[in-house]
Amino acid sequence: MLKTQMIQFTTCSSNPFADDLINAHLLTRDNQVIQGTVSIENGIITANTQGHANFSLCLLYDAGKAGRLMLQTAILPQREEPYLLSLELARHRIKMFLDQCENWSLFGLSDENPAVEAWEQSRLIFTKALVCKDEHKQGELARKSLELSIIASERLTMAHAQILLHKRYAHKSASSSTLGVTISSKRFDEPLRKLVHKNTDIITIPMPWTEIEPEEGKYEWGAIDRWVKWARNHKKHIIAGPLIDFTTENEIPQWVKDKEHDYSKFRDKCYDHLERVIQRYGVAVSFWNVVSGINLNRHVRLSLGNMVDLIRTARLLVKQARKDARVMVELSEPFSEFVANTPESSNAKVFLSRLSQEGVSLDALGVQLLVGGSGGRTTRDLMLISTKLDEFLLADFPVIISALGAPSKTISLQNGWWREPWDEKRQDLWAKQMLWITLSKPFVDAVIWTDLYDYKTMALPTAGYISLRGKPRQVLHRVLAMKKLLQKPLGPLVLPKRNDVDTQSG
Repeated sequence: MLKTQMIQFTTCSSNPFADDLINAHLLTRDNQVIQGTVSIENGIITANTQGHANFSLCLLYDAGKAGRLMLQTAILPQREEPYLLSLELARHRIKMFLDQCENWSLFGLSDENPAVEAWEQSRLIFTKALVCKDEHKQGELARKSLELSIIASERLTMAHAQILLHKRYAHKSASSSTLGVTISSKRFDEPLRKLVHKNTDIITIPMPWTEIEPEEGKYEWGAIDRWVKWARNHKKHIIAGPLIDFTTENEIPQWVKDKEHDYSKFRDKCYDHLERVIQRYGVAVSFWNVVSGINLNRHVRLSLGNMVDLIRTARLLVKQARKDARVMVELSEPFSEFVANTPESSNAKVFLSRLSQEGVSLDALGVQLLVGGSGGRTTRDLMLISTKLDEFLLADFPVIISALGAPSKTISLQNGWWREPWDEKRQDLWAKQMLWITLSKPFVDAVIWTDLYDYKTMALPTAGYISLRGKPRQVLHRVLAMKKLLQKPLGPLVLPKRNDVDTQSG
């Protein structure tokens, strides 16, 4: 029997959200999520797991001016005395800065670089915190060190993104299909069509099963037909799907989910649906997102072997209908924190490895990067997102950021925020940084903004280009500006001035 391991942390009054445990989970080596329990009582956080002597704690934490973010401690051993949470969060981030300097070959940055300056300030304050005898003061110093270390790491992330983006597009322009948007078929307004026609060459058209077949055997194709026909007539590149979406509870019909305990019957229902959609749109569509979030195992429980089998089946159906068609599978929560409490779920690394071992080849991997939402979409900082993307560097296929987005207002305090509570300005600044980061990755083929317009059932409320009142948001102009910038070669990199904070850190 595996021995239960326990680590405790103490919070302090200098953290205004000390008693909140939001999305708290445990990590081991290589940031792999492990199962365990996390609880808090009288300001003491207790983390328990089995089979892991050393592990780290990850949770939503208020880091002052850096934001309310998902942050983690270093891998820690057991000890009788509780660790100070803010101190261990700061320790991890200071070390992470150094690790990424090495991984990104950025040790050549001068001491006057804004990233290095902020990191050095953070390190000095952290040293003071280590020797401070007053617990309250120690907590304040540690939290300030954490704040500065996150700012430093984000500046480092943007410096790295600048270098790579200029290297990638120094002598060539980006493809016209590098930046796109997802279009829900709920609306077909002429102003929306004009906006898309003028500014976007690649679009994602979701195909929700419950909307196509609201009742068993009853089909409603009209809304999707209109957009597919329009996109084909206007020579737009289409990514269709996901055809089967396991991410949210109501995307797969209940009469299909009822068959989950008999995989052969469940697969037959999925097969019929996939075949029906692919045959209908196969002439117009050459790029298919066949499944999304299947590895979550949240709303439909499947074994890993059955997940692989369903994807193989979907791929064969696509290729039989059109040999030149491309097949994509989508990761809806790439940080895989769902593994902590969902039996038989599979983190991204294990899931992709199993697909490769089983010989299921993909033409692309879709990765959703949505922040400010619930669950796996709780807000993370720029460095954590960038390093997570780097994990797909050695994948056998290109990556498409299939949904990039942040809300234009704070949906819930439990979803966190980046630097300040979400508003349209914060959404715009976040998008600016994330476009540079994602497009700087040489393995990222395209970036798709999560929604063209707001609607009631959208995955990330208020994240669309167009508000419910029909008003364009700043983020639309941000994406169009990025597209214009990449229409011609960027030329050699011109390093920013020392005080150019906007370029370095937004």
